[in-house]
Amino acid sequence: MEHIEILGIASAVLALIAFVGNQYHKLADTSIIYDGLNLVSGLGLVFYAYTIGAVPFMITNSVWAVVSGIDVGRFFLGKTRLKKRRK
Repeated sequence: MEHIEILGIASAVLALIAFVGNQYHKLADTSIIYDGLNLVSGLGLVFYAYTIGAVPFMITNSVWAVVSGIDVGRFFLGKTRLKKRRK
């Protein structure tokens, strides 16, 4: 298995962790961990998609990463009410 495949799989797993955590009420969609997982996974999947030449996948994950990145940025600038974890 090549390094790029490992990156793609790891990034997909992070996205799935965020999704499943949200579906089972372990991660709120307002959680910094949820947005952080989506940001990191989105960036990893953009790089993976670029490497394999999958333009639609690259576009989708670019938007995913940007939207999550905006929320993460707002959190660190103190301009949002993101929660650290769901109760």
